[in-house]
Amino acid sequence: MKRLSDLTVEDLIGSPVWRYEGGSGPEALVAPSGRQSLSQLDDEIFLAATEFALADASRHMGFCFPADDSGIDYLQPVIVGRGRHVAFWFDGPVSAEELAQQWQAFGKEPKQIFPVAFRCLVPVDGRTVNGRIKSVESSETLRPEPAIPIEEPDSRPVRRRGVGTGEKRTARRLPADMTVEFSQGELQGTGVIGDVSRRGMFVQTTRIPGTGPVLRLTVNLPGGRKLVLRGKVVRNADGTTSTPPNGFGLRLVDEWPDYENLFRRRDKPK
Repeated sequence: MKRLSDLTVEDLIGSPVWRYEGGSGPEALVAPSGRQSLSQLDDEIFLAATEFALADASRHMGFCFPADDSGIDYLQPVIVGRGRHVAFWFDGPVSAEELAQQWQAFGKEPKQIFPVAFRCLVPVDGRTVNGRIKSVESSETLRPEPAIPIEEPDSRPVRRRGVGTGEKRTARRLPADMTVEFSQGELQGTGVIGDVSRRGMFVQTTRIPGTGPVLRLTVNLPGGRKLVLRGKVVRNADGTTSTPPNGFGLRLVDEWPDYENLFRRRDKPK
C-alpha cells in the first residue's frame, strides 16, 4: 500500500490496476490489485494504467479511474511525471500560478500538452475507455446554466449496460437543488443534490458515507413525489477551505428510463 501521490510509472507497469483504500488528497491510499479488467458494477474503486499522447506527439504513462467515464471529475486523469503528478482535474479552485508550477515541473508548455488524447490500458466491461482533454477543469468550471425539473422518471429500474463509445468524456453536470435522504448500513443522512449527470450526482451533506457498499437514496421531487435510487460512492469532499461543500459523488448502479429528463437546461434568453 502507498500514497496515491507517490505512485510511479514503475508501479503502474508492475500492476496496471490499483485499489483505492481510503483517504483524500495527498493522503489517499492505494494498493496493487491483480485485476486484469474492471466493471462498472465493481463494489470497490480502482484506478488503472492509462497512456497519454500530448499535442507535441510525446507519450506518457499515468492513470485514471475508468469505471465511470461520464465526466473528467469521475475519470480524474493524471500523468505520472518526473518528480510530481500532472493533474487535469482539481476538486476545488486552481490558480494560474499553481498550474504554471505544474507545467514547469513537467517540463512542458500548455501548447505542447493540449489537446491530450488518453487511452486506459485496462478494459472496462470489455471496452476501452478513451477520449481527449482540451484543458484543465475543476469544480469551479463545471457550472452549467440553470436547470429545472420537468418530470418524474419511470419507477422501474433496469440494470446498467455499457457506457457507449467514449466520445463524451467531459459532460457537464446539471444543477439540481433537491433534498434527499440516504442510508448505507447504519448510517443515515440528508442532503441536497448539487448536480446531476447521466450516470450519477453530487450530494452536498455533512454526513459522508463510505465508498464501496451500495447506498439507498430518496430524492424529494416537486409535488411531494419521491424517487428511490441506488448507487455507490465514488468520491467525497471534506469541506476544507480549498474544496467545494461537504458531500459525495454517487454513481448509480441501476439505469432508470428517462432519468436524464429529470433535469433539463433552460433556454438562454435571446
